[in-house]
Amino acid sequence: VQWQQHVNVTATVSVELDELAAWACHHLGLRTLTDEATTAAAAPDGVRRMLEHNDRLREELLQRWAVAHLPHR
Repeated sequence: VQWQQHVNVTATVSVELDELAAWACHHLGLRTLTDEATTAAAAPDGVRRMLEHNDRLREELLQRWAVAHLPHR
């Protein structure tokens, strides 16, 4: 017998934007563009500014942070 089951998980997390930005830079390998050239790594202060103004990016990085930090079974 085989079956598939889909589960939706909702979590409420609280994380400072500075911590989220630093985590994203360190663990996700974010890069930034400068005059059409890719930098080696994004700076946490630049990522924080993006998080303040880009709701979609903030939501995505919060979801990834939660998956990385919440216990798994």
